[in-house]
Amino acid sequence: MVSSQPRLSTALVALASLLTPHPAIAVSPIDPSQCHCFLTNGTTARYFSQHKFFDFRTIANPGVPAPIDDRDGATNAPVTNAYFNSDNFTNTWSVQAWAGGSSDATVWNTYSKNDVYIESNTDANPASSTYLTLRTSRHATGDFQSSAEIQSISASYQFLSMRMYARTRGAAGAVTAMFTYRGGATEADVQEADLEILTQEGTNQVHYTNQPGNVNGVPRPDATEQVSIPGSWSDWRVHRYDWTPGSSDWYVDGARVASIQYQAPVDPATLLFNTWSDGGSWSGVMASGQSAEMQIQWIELIYNNTAEPSQFNHCANVCTVDVGTQPGVPALLSSGP
Repeated sequence: MVSSQPRLSTALVALASLLTPHPAIAVSPIDPSQCHCFLTNGTTARYFSQHKFFDFRTIANPGVPAPIDDRDGATNAPVTNAYFNSDNFTNTWSVQAWAGGSSDATVWNTYSKNDVYIESNTDANPASSTYLTLRTSRHATGDFQSSAEIQSISASYQFLSMRMYARTRGAAGAVTAMFTYRGGATEADVQEADLEILTQEGTNQVHYTNQPGNVNGVPRPDATEQVSIPGSWSDWRVHRYDWTPGSSDWYVDGARVASIQYQAPVDPATLLFNTWSDGGSWSGVMASGQSAEMQIQWIELIYNNTAEPSQFNHCANVCTVDVGTQPGVPALLSSGP
């Protein structure tokens, strides 16, 4: 991460001023390439060296692909839209295609590229033309489940603020998730921090966890919180995860809803978004012919990556994405030599 401590006081004062409702202070939008570092407005303000914004609101040629009622066909399906072959997407993400499930799965599940697609927004007074959809479907023909996942190309993210403007809809028996992941030699060695929505539960229930939540069948209660969020996950909300040294913090529409220090991730990790079901005890069993979706208008990452060092020697231009009205457009907090 770039050296920024000398400018900490100035930037924090600026951030505090910008976040104070009265009096309002004008912000200065800035080209992200001109930002030397980014300061977040979490419970503990943190600097990050990189920023990426993935906008799914105006993607060409949207369409909802019919489910593929064949296990091999679903597993080996091609991508559904040219966007998923574009540099903007493939430089950071890959659409996953693999078969697998939880230890108590009762339904065969495969992750299919056919279940990751760009959909037209048909909301009344829509805020976007399109959005990204991750779908899971229970197939009557073949008696299996197909699911959706995108995963970061890099496994070297180490501390970040990850946000999505998203909603979950559809049948009971699905899990939608945003998380970081680093595998380990044993279950106890896994480092994973996740947000999970279970469609079999009430629409204000969200699970936040620093995995593993149990090891060899023994629960680790300090690793997880089930939270009643304000409002519903079936509506468009900004879901946010902040991973900082020693802590995982989750937010909904800017308000912190969970904070877990126990088992907070330490080492570099991969980023994932998925929607799945396998008939196990966690997801539940989806009825035949039904589906559920996580729909995402945009994803924003403010992060450090051990394989992506900053191009700047120090942080002269300190930026934030936590003020202003346009998603993905940073504002300049402070500037100096």
